[in-house]
Amino acid sequence: MGAIAGTQDGDGAREGVREMLEALRHRGPDTCRILNGQGFVLGARASSHSPARGDGTARDGDATLVLDGELYNARSGHATDADVAMALFRAHGRDFAGRLDGLFACAVLDGNGDLILARDGMGLRPLYWGHDREGRLCFASELKALTGRSQDVRELPPGTLFSPGRGPTGFEPYAPAVSVPDTPEEAAAALRAAVLNAVERRLADGAVGACLLSGGLDSSIIAAAVKALGADMPLLTVGADAQAPDIENARLVARHLGMKHEVRFFTGDEIEARLPTAVRCLESYDEDCVSGCLSNLFAAELAHRTTRCVLSGEGADELFGGYHLLKDVPGDSARAALMEELLKIAYNTALQRLDRAMMAFALHYRTPFLDAGVAAFARRLPVSWKIHRGADGRDVEKWILREAFRDWLPAEIVDRAKLRFSRGTGVDALLERRAAGDAAPGGADRPIPKTDGGPPLNSATEERLYREFKRWFPDPCFERLVGRWDPGKRGADTAAGTVHSSPRTTGPQRSP
Repeated sequence: MGAIAGTQDGDGAREGVREMLEALRHRGPDTCRILNGQGFVLGARASSHSPARGDGTARDGDATLVLDGELYNARSGHATDADVAMALFRAHGRDFAGRLDGLFACAVLDGNGDLILARDGMGLRPLYWGHDREGRLCFASELKALTGRSQDVRELPPGTLFSPGRGPTGFEPYAPAVSVPDTPEEAAAALRAAVLNAVERRLADGAVGACLLSGGLDSSIIAAAVKALGADMPLLTVGADAQAPDIENARLVARHLGMKHEVRFFTGDEIEARLPTAVRCLESYDEDCVSGCLSNLFAAELAHRTTRCVLSGEGADELFGGYHLLKDVPGDSARAALMEELLKIAYNTALQRLDRAMMAFALHYRTPFLDAGVAAFARRLPVSWKIHRGADGRDVEKWILREAFRDWLPAEIVDRAKLRFSRGTGVDALLERRAAGDAAPGGADRPIPKTDGGPPLNSATEERLYREFKRWFPDPCFERLVGRWDPGKRGADTAAGTVHSSPRTTGPQRSP
């Protein structure tokens, strides 16, 4: 969709919203609408990639709504996503958010002067709020729009409503009723059907023009589903020549499926040149997140040449136990708890890097694995079907997902171990070589560097990224919003894609 922004009415309010939306032009370059309501001014930017998506605005009598997102609720006629959200608000009031099927961040003026902000349960679409120097509430889709405007910016957590009078309140996100068969064989078949349905729903409006392909299990499954549904689109892969394990695996998948394949190689010099862009785009200094953002930026640039909308395999690791660290956790209940935590923090790490990199090129992304039906099914699966102990005594991550699509893909892909995106593209290897000459954090000659807020920085590279971050986002409130992929990673297996939560993403600093 695009971006939303708004502020309480007053002197310069409309111009203030216009300025915020201008800072977010990259998210929706085609249309920009600013609407006056009771006590507030709201605005939205959008891309014209699908008539069903609309321009992100809707009005019904004295109620006004702006929306960033894509909804898959049933509708009639030419109703847009914003029209669907407005109809549900009119019918159910504040309970409307729990009935929205899709990814969204929205703001509604209810006609009585009350503003309601809402964000989807996965946090696929971002939303921040704070107060300007006059004490007026303001909100926007990215931090860039609030820099220099607010010094108390906070992020609206996923699955949360916020209004000035009531503060933040959680809501139960939409989830269809699902049942899991008794045997893993039947469950694998049901899972395949759910993923196919999710892909089909995302292809229905004809906007998708390409599929991102890393050559890993997840993106390969999405590509195979596209092929099975008879859609014709290119598969897009990026990587550093010779350093990228993804390249040959992606080529294998493309040959197997008989689909057009485009590859974009990048160099160490290009990575170096784009580091500042990645920091500002991502709105983070976490080096693991920045490296993943770099890979996604190259992918978005490649896709933008031919389409405005792509499919991505993001989300499967969180739902199906894809992270290697889960194997070190004893017991299914402990593993289940950690999987849920990984899913809860994804909006601040993996999903943030996807959103910011894709939207930097006004490229809309669709994530079938995070479909409400697929997610509901995955959450009900036994942990032992996700991380499965094989006959050789080894634990296999995402086992049920592998079995669901085993006969659709080459064995080398189905049995390929999880490898994080930036490692597979070769970004990590290039960054590590370029940082080899830098002074290590800490050491005999200096203490371990820390952020202004106190947490340690993991490397000389991250110290450099942090300085770049502070150049764009100097106020302390912005630093507190940075999610940490792995704050204690010294000595950790980064090739395995280690992920940890921390107070930066789970403590009071995240609460409005």
